[in-house]
Amino acid sequence: MPYWVKVVLIDNQELLVNDALRHTISDDMEILEIDTPKEVMIIPMKQLKYFSCDAAVFDKKS
Repeated sequence: MPYWVKVVLIDNQELLVNDALRHTISDDMEILEIDTPKEVMIIPMKQLKYFSCDAAVFDKKS
């Protein structure tokens, strides 16, 4: 299920990904990886101010 991820960088540039399939932070907390059907984006955590995603990703399990 595709969802959106918004990334704001330290220089206040914004990146909005509307078709993310997955986003993860590496084990060493160095990079944010966002996977889409067309590409994989790798963003160094040092460049991030914050990121947010669609809350539907954390849907409650009954």
